[in-house]
Amino acid sequence: MRNILFCLDFYYPHIGGGEVLFTNLAEGLAKHGCKVTVVTQKFKNTPSREIHNGVEIHRVKSFGSRYIFAILCLPILWKLAGKADLIHATTFASTLPAWLVAKLRRRKLVLTVHEVWVGIWDQASDASPIANFINDKIERFIYRFNYQNYVAVSNATAKALARINIPIDKITVIHNGVDYQFWDPNKVNHQEKRNELGIGDNEFLFAFSGRPGFSKGLPDLIKALSFVRETQPNVRLLAIVSNAKAVQKGYQKVIKLIRKLNLDDHVILLEPVPRKQLPSYIAAADTVVVPSLSEGFGFAAAEACALNRPVIVTDNASLPEVVSGKVLFAKPSNHKSLALAMIKAVNDEFEQLPSKQFLLQDNIKKHLDLYDEILDEP
Repeated sequence: MRNILFCLDFYYPHIGGGEVLFTNLAEGLAKHGCKVTVVTQKFKNTPSREIHNGVEIHRVKSFGSRYIFAILCLPILWKLAGKADLIHATTFASTLPAWLVAKLRRRKLVLTVHEVWVGIWDQASDASPIANFINDKIERFIYRFNYQNYVAVSNATAKALARINIPIDKITVIHNGVDYQFWDPNKVNHQEKRNELGIGDNEFLFAFSGRPGFSKGLPDLIKALSFVRETQPNVRLLAIVSNAKAVQKGYQKVIKLIRKLNLDDHVILLEPVPRKQLPSYIAAADTVVVPSLSEGFGFAAAEACALNRPVIVTDNASLPEVVSGKVLFAKPSNHKSLALAMIKAVNDEFEQLPSKQFLLQDNIKKHLDLYDEILDEP
């Protein structure tokens, strides 16, 4: 029985694409007979230790800072690594403690890389120029540690790693898995949710779900909506947006932009809904928009496609790699290009792309195969 120790900035019940990936992976590994332990941050109303769906979770109080977590997690990580066969970390803050403990404990180390922001922090991040400069240096630094393998969640991420001179033979592409039973269009009543949201039969609803900052493109989407409404007055936007403390600055900017463009009556702004309810909200949309500047995989796009929803995505990073069905592409950071795609969506002028699936069982099997390969090495 393999003993896998994860060191992660965030994990269940925290909400995010990375959390979805590692929750599915950890629980899937446990079902395959692995001993799986996760060390992560502790948030309000979460226990310090619990076993959830076969995964042993240790949460470290870190005052909401992933960088404090990187220091305070060391004692428990050191203890648990004594019995672990392999340590698996992810970018960013968890990387340093995982590397240090793996080195001192002589354990094999795997790093999952979602997306590479080296050289684009000033474009993709809402942080200050100084913070972006520091984060860029930190990212460059952590990629130079000695990992047995870098798991890239898409071909786009693998190519980005190769561009910064990570050896190709150390990169393994394992696409994130999508839970197609959870994102089953036959299990949701889209009309019921449209009625609940007050969407009329003659209204065209776009939907967005994600963080409010530049990297996810929400400001561009709001500007595009204003442009589209000049010729398509019946369009509305459902935006499910995090307003957590870490993104509060970006959230307030979004609210100000909505008011500045007189879109208060045309944007339904919701806080993140419980995950089990999310499919019904996404299915209520006529088209889902994912206008990201950068994506490592693009859960929002892949999950919308699983629901058979038409999508508009930017034609960069991993997004063209993961979408299928009815699709339109727009240029990143270009609200006019996005607006033109939205008008095409209203007129049902989509491209039809072949079906794609990213199965959970494939993701888990490829990780198991990778672990076996690494652990069988001398």
